[in-house]
Amino acid sequence: MMQLSMNLKTATTLSILFAAVLLSGIDVSAHTSQQLLTKQSGNLAQNSQKQSEDLLISGNQKFQRKDYNGAIADFSRSLQINPNYDKALFNRGVAYGLTGNKQGAIDDYTQVIKLNPQSVNSYFNRSVVKSNLGDKQGALSDLDRVLQIDPQATDAYLNRGNLRQDAGESEAALADFSQAIKLKPNRADAYLNRGITKFKLGDRQGAMTDYDLAIKNDPNYYLAYNNRALSKADLGDTQGAITDFNRAIQIEPNYYLSYYNRGNLRRKSNDYAGAVVDYSKTIQLKPTYAAAYNNRGLAQKKLKDYSAAIIDFNKTLELTPDFAEAYYNRGAARQALRDRSGAVSDFKTAAQLYQQQGSGKESKNALELAAQIQNQK
Repeated sequence: MMQLSMNLKTATTLSILFAAVLLSGIDVSAHTSQQLLTKQSGNLAQNSQKQSEDLLISGNQKFQRKDYNGAIADFSRSLQINPNYDKALFNRGVAYGLTGNKQGAIDDYTQVIKLNPQSVNSYFNRSVVKSNLGDKQGALSDLDRVLQIDPQATDAYLNRGNLRQDAGESEAALADFSQAIKLKPNRADAYLNRGITKFKLGDRQGAMTDYDLAIKNDPNYYLAYNNRALSKADLGDTQGAITDFNRAIQIEPNYYLSYYNRGNLRRKSNDYAGAVVDYSKTIQLKPTYAAAYNNRGLAQKKLKDYSAAIIDFNKTLELTPDFAEAYYNRGAARQALRDRSGAVSDFKTAAQLYQQQGSGKESKNALELAAQIQNQK
């Protein structure tokens, strides 16, 4: 039987993430009992305003113990007595957000804003919740309002920069991150995010400079080491990249992407056994990460462990059934094991998915491979 020579395809390139994409901006401690009226005796203890304040104090205490549902109950009782108590509304909004009731959080922040149109924290927190709900434009609008009220709000520049970057407005994002750095030159996360933006704009050296500054301001910032490694790899400094990945892992051994990225670099450097180790650690930390199974399968294929590769491609497809490249890669592994019918089936499925996903060239290639196998005698 004639053996086909083929280059297996990589599912994913090196990954890059924003650090802490959106900040919470929550400061419930600003509304604790220390800032409220102390308990009074006599008839004043029966005053409705005093009851409302006591319930706020009780809710804050429960919040600090992470009894969020209990806190919500106390804040709600406080609001039954005084529906316009802005502190209870704000803190209930925070607690709603932490328990997953995002619409409830938005409603409470909106009510606070009606009572106090200058409430920066309410606009800020509402922007976070809106972003989490997919309302990016609404989130941007709220951050714009924050910056109108307080032009020194560094976190608002960072979050607006992240949202703009996500929307493909890289130059505007760059301006926001630069303004955050101007306001607080020691903010490591601002340098990191500006570095990421520069990386995406093709300014690899500029990205590296910002990652250096992020590390200078926070020597244990593992994300900065991870992302600087990506820039080094892109500039051809493989050993420097490995060193940075190693440092990122030393600082934060549970960050799965550092292992994944190092695995990709090792596989690119033909260290297939090392890549398998890194992908395996990635999978241990994040068992649902389909790309790690796929890429481990590619490394297993290079090590000629075709059965192990097929197991990995099977898992990839279990997690992501429309992953065209995983079908292509499994077809190649099956072909290596002389499973002609399985290989043909996988290549044809890959071709169909590639076509649906707008990858005509890859679709044609997969169909040609299927035809070659079928024509073998």
